[in-house]
Amino acid sequence: MASFGRSRRARTVFLLAILALALGVGAPGSASAAGASAFPRIPVWAYPGVYQDSSIYRPNRCVGSFKAPLADSIRESSRAITVRFLRDRRAEARRDFGGYRIYRATSNPDTSQMMLIRRFSRNAGDERTWNFSVVDTATLEFKCLGQVVHDSVVTFIDPDSNGTWVKVCRRVDIVGRCLTVGDSIFKLIPPPGPHDGFLTWYAVTYEARNTTDNLYEDLYVAGRDTFDTYARCATPGDSSTCPMINLNHKALNVSNGTAAKPFADPIEPTAGPTATLQQVAVVPNPYRAHEAWDQAGGHEVHFINLPSRARIRIYTVSGDLVADLDHDENLPGRQRDFARWDLKNANGRDVASGIYMYRIEASGFSFQNRFIVIR
Repeated sequence: MASFGRSRRARTVFLLAILALALGVGAPGSASAAGASAFPRIPVWAYPGVYQDSSIYRPNRCVGSFKAPLADSIRESSRAITVRFLRDRRAEARRDFGGYRIYRATSNPDTSQMMLIRRFSRNAGDERTWNFSVVDTATLEFKCLGQVVHDSVVTFIDPDSNGTWVKVCRRVDIVGRCLTVGDSIFKLIPPPGPHDGFLTWYAVTYEARNTTDNLYEDLYVAGRDTFDTYARCATPGDSSTCPMINLNHKALNVSNGTAAKPFADPIEPTAGPTATLQQVAVVPNPYRAHEAWDQAGGHEVHFINLPSRARIRIYTVSGDLVADLDHDENLPGRQRDFARWDLKNANGRDVASGIYMYRIEASGFSFQNRFIVIR
């Protein structure tokens, strides 16, 4: 989807989906059908682009407690996806409710490989992650500072400009080692965002309220999945043949899914920015071994914002050539504006910790910069 105002069809689909979320009824791709939106199922919808509304003026205020002139819309933004889901008043009134968790998967909707990218938590110490109203357990109304508000739909933009709060050392050296041991601060760290060209799925689950330990786990809701989307039933639709499972599971709350078709068509992020070599970057930088988004047994960095064809040369600071990569998005299996490096040299050996230089050459132009590897 391009800008919200560019296409009448885009406007119609967007409004239908939002209406479906607000009412908890069926729309193309929403969690619908009999009982599909009942706890613990969560209607989840995803759009390419960035959703915007009046909350950008007052980001720290309850999103349903004020009005401003900016109309709801979707705007185009590089490598971005908007995820929206419907809050459940009765679920939030439960004593064991601890918040919501957003997961992301790329290339295939394997829930075992989904990465937790955002938490909206009511657990102690997580106040920074929750800027919504709170359910009045007596009336089930959403209230903020004593006033009834209407913020039943949660909006998450991936990559999230808010990120997550991470405790880090106040001062580090050039390779990321702590210089002030015992002196730490909380810093907003945005998760790696979706890349143009990757098929992407999202799932939302309920977080459990911590009791004695800081577990931060998915809430356990025992039940039987009669739609055969997660458990394998002897007779789909017959609850007597289905084993007991945790109904609060990622596989049951996938974006754009329905009870009959849980893994609906995935979302592809909006295109990357106009390719200029000065926008080329390495993520993550610095690279630290065993990054959370690494696949098991694999380590890599990503070159992003690449032109359609480019040559990437990687050197040590002393000028020794380490790797030579050819990027051509027209070749099978290649992604737009994106290339991987597995952190191995030309002999297939893992490179050591240190500072590395990279040089990008494309269409007679070149650009170079550096990045850091920490093993």
